[in-house]
Amino acid sequence: MPADTIIALLATTLLATGWALWLLPVGTCAECPHCRAEKLAHERADEARAGRLYGIPLCPACGRHHARGEKHRT
Repeated sequence: MPADTIIALLATTLLATGWALWLLPVGTCAECPHCRAEKLAHERADEARAGRLYGIPLCPACGRHHARGEKHRT
């Protein structure tokens, strides 16, 4: 088999594997740790985006955006 054929076959396999991984439903169930971590990451990103948008200061103690009078969240 020529080298060009092997390279094309490997490239196709790599692209198909990447596409299949992209289709996996990560972040859609509540049972597995991967989905829970993905949901937490999205919530934190949304909270940080809203904090920056509304000018809520970043707390150095807990690393979250909240007003000075609010309690720290974990």
